[in-house]
Amino acid sequence: MKTIHIQLLLLLTWIFSFLPVSAQYSPAEIRYSVMDFRALRYYPFTTNADSIVRKVMEQGTESSSSSPAVHRKTSIQLVANELFLEDQLIHLVAADSWIYKRLFQPYMSWLQYAVPLKTDAQETALTIGLIEEDQNDRKLQLSKHEGIYDFIGKQNVARLLKETLGEIDLFKSKNKVMQMPFKGPLSPKHKNAYRYFLSAQKMLADQPVYEIAFYPKNACDRAFIGYLYITADEHYSLVKASFTLSDWSEISLVKNILFVQTFENKENRISPIHKESFLMAGHEIAGCFLVNQTTNYTDTITSLSVSEKQIEPIVQIASQTRAFRNWQNGMYLLMTDHLKLGGKKGKFEWGPVDESLSYNQTEGIRIKAAGNTTLNLNKRFLFGGYLAYGFNDKRFKYKGEVVYSFLPKTKDIGEFPKRLLSVSYIHDLNVPGNDLTTSNRDNIFYSFSHSYDLNLSLQKLFTASYEQEGPRNFSFKIGGQRLYDRPVGSIQYVKGNGDRIVPHVTSSELNFSLRYAPNEMFFQNRESRWYIHRGAIEFNIRHRIGIKGFLGSDYGYQITDFSIFKRFYFPQHIGTMDVQLSGGKVWSRVPFPLLFIPIGNISYIFKETDYNLMNYYEFVIDRFIAGNIDCQFNWSPFRWFSRSKWFSGNTIKTTFGLRTIYGPLSSNNDPRLHPDLFRFSQGVRPLDNEPYAEMNIGFSNIFKLFRVEWVRRLSYLEPSGLGKKVNKASLLVTTTFSF
Repeated sequence: MKTIHIQLLLLLTWIFSFLPVSAQYSPAEIRYSVMDFRALRYYPFTTNADSIVRKVMEQGTESSSSSPAVHRKTSIQLVANELFLEDQLIHLVAADSWIYKRLFQPYMSWLQYAVPLKTDAQETALTIGLIEEDQNDRKLQLSKHEGIYDFIGKQNVARLLKETLGEIDLFKSKNKVMQMPFKGPLSPKHKNAYRYFLSAQKMLADQPVYEIAFYPKNACDRAFIGYLYITADEHYSLVKASFTLSDWSEISLVKNILFVQTFENKENRISPIHKESFLMAGHEIAGCFLVNQTTNYTDTITSLSVSEKQIEPIVQIASQTRAFRNWQNGMYLLMTDHLKLGGKKGKFEWGPVDESLSYNQTEGIRIKAAGNTTLNLNKRFLFGGYLAYGFNDKRFKYKGEVVYSFLPKTKDIGEFPKRLLSVSYIHDLNVPGNDLTTSNRDNIFYSFSHSYDLNLSLQKLFTASYEQEGPRNFSFKIGGQRLYDRPVGSIQYVKGNGDRIVPHVTSSELNFSLRYAPNEMFFQNRESRWYIHRGAIEFNIRHRIGIKGFLGSDYGYQITDFSIFKRFYFPQHIGTMDVQLSGGKVWSRVPFPLLFIPIGNISYIFKETDYNLMNYYEFVIDRFIAGNIDCQFNWSPFRWFSRSKWFSGNTIKTTFGLRTIYGPLSSNNDPRLHPDLFRFSQGVRPLDNEPYAEMNIGFSNIFKLFRVEWVRRLSYLEPSGLGKKVNKASLLVTTTFSF
């Protein structure tokens, strides 16, 4: 087992560049300090220190922004015991292991950059990531060189570390660590939530101080636990704090996290001068990751200390190592679903790769060749598109796209903040209700389905838009489109009570949308974004205006829709609940292809935002209100049966969800009252006075990655007029990750 641990740890070091940096605390010291802190509530303290702490609270503020400049350095290190590492390598060499030949030997020369973690210490450290930041007048500058992990991006790493370690101010009422709020021990608001005891009187920097032990009264509170060091004089000034998080058994990543902060007293106000955060993941002997973040509050901006002379040799070694280049390309493919042609400096990339081969009932086997240019060709322009072919319908489909950024980009054309002008043309089959510009129905995993639907449409879509993002994640998008829509398969567009078949529908529209998501934080992955932290609230609204007669448009219309998202935290670490409300209205009289079409899902892949047991094109509505609730509970019955590190009740979460939509068709868009509208046919029907609803229950974070859901349909259980099958229940899977 130890051999496996060290192999995995060494493999992960090749993500980042290696630089020698020494840390103040070794992994063993961090672990034992954390253990000592969490045992404080069991110590036989006798002397209450509430009065001393109250005097400190009077000197503090809830903000450390008084410091005019901040310099922060974050190093990510791999630390292993030198003797243990040597023993493992000798074992692999003696065994003539293929793991050594293929995975270790190409990188053995890199071990020369490992240095002792501390003087006369057995631990050897490889710094596998280093990010430095200067901040003044709200201007942020990161270190210039990304090293050999530029395919991840230093902005992404900086966001992830910021969200993981947080910005801790002991005087604040709430401090966020790992996306969760923790009560500040020196906040007057929480003075009754903690216990404070005099532990000892010591000398700190030749100054007598009181050592005050503190811990939350309620062991289940999200709080801190540790020591405060306060001057033993009439000023009662806070000079140092050393602490960790209260014991959180359901969050394995914070088992060994240590915070050390030093302060000074300026004009009877306590201000931070130095903060250090240590996060350890792994074993202190066999090997571990150690994240060390140091923040200095200074009066002057200090120049960033990372120099290209330090890192350039490692970059050159990496570029000359074929095994590393292959590994890096593989990681880029895994993260982005794209393969960069020509290596790191390639000017073109192929992808999405998982959409190259798929299957559906209409096209049969579908092959697709897609790709786009990279920033190596141009920092502002992106050219892309695809060509697809179906072996059943024997049709070619294609897309062409041009995107221009008004701001120069460093990693991806869609990175924050966006100021993008884009033009595209698509000729392809589409699932009604989906958007051709964002649909990923070609994903090979969606080819396996529990039912099938032939009600597709052939669309020719031209779009032009401008998108801009601003402060606090406020963004807007304005654009226009022309859509040619022709039914393909069994469905037909038939007017009134006769048999007049309309071969296609053409619409031209202008659209405008707004989005607001304050405090949102995400991991940028090409055009898509993975949420690290959802916004405090997310609000979207869109309005579409159809112009009859413009570019051959058959109809004029006004359509509005909106959505609101909010995450709620249950007390006592029970879990979270995501709530999304949405609604919309078609203000004009239009045929059903232009109405709202709820997005169904016939694959075995669970989708939180779709109706997983609704067929494609099953319902149409001209007004609606919908609700989506998704709960995750930090508990599962598996804890009774398994104590495995990767499969146990402490990691697996229980999930529950409910999706519903209500929207009876208004008389304005009822074809029975208006013969100029298209008749409903081939299983397409409006919602009546009963809402559609489905529920799910299951488990997430299985092996840290998978989610399994049993989904049950609660309404509209009878077959449609054509006797089309209704799937009442199904077992679905997806991939997800949560702390």
